[in-house]
Amino acid sequence: MKETIKNLRQHPLVKKHNDKIKFVLVGGFNTVLDFCIFGTLANIFKLPIIVSNIISTTICTAISFLLNYKYVWRTKKSKRETAPGFLAVSLFTAWVVQNIAINSVVFLFGDGAIAKLAGKAFGSACGMVSNYLGYKIVFRGKSGRITLRRHDEEPKQSS
Repeated sequence: MKETIKNLRQHPLVKKHNDKIKFVLVGGFNTVLDFCIFGTLANIFKLPIIVSNIISTTICTAISFLLNYKYVWRTKKSKRETAPGFLAVSLFTAWVVQNIAINSVVFLFGDGAIAKLAGKAFGSACGMVSNYLGYKIVFRGKSGRITLRRHDEEPKQSS
């Protein structure tokens, strides 16, 4: 089993997309935790969905920062330097994008438990792309410009 994992890590496709794979793993863990907290608060404790979402995403944002900082991006920037940008991206996604998505699904399909969780799933899917791009800028980018080149490639010199 160890040998299989070692070989998998050396595969060119895995090496090329290492940060994306780690991002998906950390994001998957955080999404499951977020769903559990949100579902408990909204469906068992009957808190309003916006309050439930704000509480669940706030807890998961703190956990996500630590995991992204140490495991996914392994940045040379300090926590103090990256935390404000990370929080801005995360909280915008969690509190604005997800709440719009959740409330849209609930508006369209009713106020049931399944509609609330479906809305949360839709919001999580919408937020995944914006979080990835935003975190990439926060942890690796030198400017607000989004580029498609890999972080370990040298920028092309203009003539």
